[in-house]
Amino acid sequence: MREPTQSIDLNAPPVRRRKKSVWRVLGIILAAILLTGGLLYLFWLGPTLQRPVSAPLALPTLEEAPATPVAGGTAETPIAGTPPAGASAPSNLSAPPPAFVQPEPAVPAEPVCGDDPAWMVLLVGSDYRGQDYLYGLADVIRLVNVDFVNMHANMVALPRDLLVEAPAGRFTEENPMKINQAYLFGTPGWKGYLGEGGGANALAEVIRFNFGVSADHYVVVNFAVVRDFIDAIGGVEVDLPQAVVDPNPELGSFPAGRQTLNGTRALALMRIRTNYSDAFRVGNQTLVMRAILDKLMTPAVLVKVPSLISRFKDAFLTDLSLGQITELGVCFLSHFDSANLHAAQIPAELLKADQVYIPSLDGSSYVYRWDEAVVQWIHSHLMEQ
Repeated sequence: MREPTQSIDLNAPPVRRRKKSVWRVLGIILAAILLTGGLLYLFWLGPTLQRPVSAPLALPTLEEAPATPVAGGTAETPIAGTPPAGASAPSNLSAPPPAFVQPEPAVPAEPVCGDDPAWMVLLVGSDYRGQDYLYGLADVIRLVNVDFVNMHANMVALPRDLLVEAPAGRFTEENPMKINQAYLFGTPGWKGYLGEGGGANALAEVIRFNFGVSADHYVVVNFAVVRDFIDAIGGVEVDLPQAVVDPNPELGSFPAGRQTLNGTRALALMRIRTNYSDAFRVGNQTLVMRAILDKLMTPAVLVKVPSLISRFKDAFLTDLSLGQITELGVCFLSHFDSANLHAAQIPAELLKADQVYIPSLDGSSYVYRWDEAVVQWIHSHLMEQ
């Protein structure tokens, strides 16, 4: 039996022509997608990545003076520069503090990461529990001098109880104040700072006025961000030289030795000072900060850094852009050795504990007095090779 023959439509277009039409349509769609993506990046995503996450750092301009060395420096490696002529000074100093000057490299070299040879970064940990950074004292204050040429960093801790003064006419609050209050007075909720840039800018200006160190950039985080970030990277490993015990059950105790802490436990360790001292707490804070850096540098976590930045981009304050944080962050962590992070805190013998009347607190408060020796110590340790 013969199979029926298939009828052929002589007017139907060739199959090859139909395939060409399909590819042409797909090409047009792909081109439209690429064009749309390019326009989105050009007019929205690109500018967003380059826009500062928060307010820019806007310290008032000072008339720069020649970077002449002062006592303790040499012509090749100056420790500080001469402050601007006619500048006022805190009442505990006989003259304005010398301006910190970055050392000139012996042999000119290109930065390993970014375009700048060095950054002075102000790190602030706020005790504010809310998500909007409306208020908050600076519970953690660090100056970090990052050298992108030699890939090392010097970090100096400033105790939150340092007695400081603000430049005349820049704050609505009276002098003196504690250094952690300088951040509070600049927050949007307090509005006690007459400059721009919020709490970080207010703190940065007070630090420059008292110690002669100008910040190039700042990063502010609160307790919740620290806790959540540590959990996001899978906890951190610390090696405690001694057991740490706090009578507050909320903070608890920690055995001596190596141990892995989640965000809640790490934050508790950073807060403990009952039965110890503020210097002890500062040391534990540095221990946890170093542990976070070590964890970020592990290959498994390093590849997650861009996604971590994207996840937490609305949870912290900084004058840097998301593009800068991502590009420089990955580069720095890829080339940095944690042994090149030199962390130090002001020696106890350079500080004098006292009770001083603080107008903004309407009473006496525990403070640390200091003098020129502390300024010199800060400058030398920020410049340590």
